[in-house]
Amino acid sequence: MVLKGKYMSTARVSEILGITPFSVRRLIREGLLEVKKTKEYKAGSELYFDSSAVKELLPRMPALRRKWYFEENRRMGGKKAAFKRAIDVKKTSRHSNLKKKFLNSLEFYPEKVALLLRASFFLYHLNHYAKTGEEYLYDLKGEVLKRFTDDFTAEQGLNIIFIEGAQKVILCDGCRDRARNMGISYLRYKNNHAGCSRCQREENYYSLFEFRVEYGEHKFCFHTPYKTAKKWFGNIAELPHKMREKRGDEAFLFGRPISEGEARAVTLKEVTRELESFLGAYY
Repeated sequence: MVLKGKYMSTARVSEILGITPFSVRRLIREGLLEVKKTKEYKAGSELYFDSSAVKELLPRMPALRRKWYFEENRRMGGKKAAFKRAIDVKKTSRHSNLKKKFLNSLEFYPEKVALLLRASFFLYHLNHYAKTGEEYLYDLKGEVLKRFTDDFTAEQGLNIIFIEGAQKVILCDGCRDRARNMGISYLRYKNNHAGCSRCQREENYYSLFEFRVEYGEHKFCFHTPYKTAKKWFGNIAELPHKMREKRGDEAFLFGRPISEGEARAVTLKEVTRELESFLGAYY
């Protein structure tokens, strides 16, 4: 196998070694793979590794997999570990079949609709990767959603909703003192008293834009913060509005981390390649 380039991303290392990003991070933790450089994004850092070090690991992977297998058995117990691996295999098979069925179904849709749905499918999985330590992917997500905004409409199944959330309140020293004297948390004090005129406020801090893609049997839903996407819209007042449900400090997350089985069926390299191809179709 010829490995081109001096450095490789996590996605490329996963592809070359036949492992998931979870296992790449394990190689780092165990001192078997060293991060040589990083690429900084607004949302996080993308890690890069020496290609020659990856090449040296290739013949060692069967032994490493056996080692991880025995360590998992010892940690979980043989039966539980075997059950977990069986579940992972089933998840991989299920996600592979779903991917194949979904992509085949796009043949029956108009070209532009199929393009939007295909991008939405891989963006759905990118969201899951981003929730599992690959935060830099949120920059790519933003580029894709910006392209949705610019080039697609309700005719292709895209609807965008402004979800109005609460303002962010940073308590002044006086309000913090009052909260401590009352024996309550700052969060509870903000919820009960909303601060005072000396407290700092940031409007729409918890507001979101919701991107709904619905066409035929397929449905996707994505969110991006107000601060990220507000400049994409000429007049936000023209968008459909709804109020964001209040939950604690408003810091709840949408989506879930990717599972091991899902990561094997829809690889990180495949996800980034598909979405970069989608963006490239417009440049």
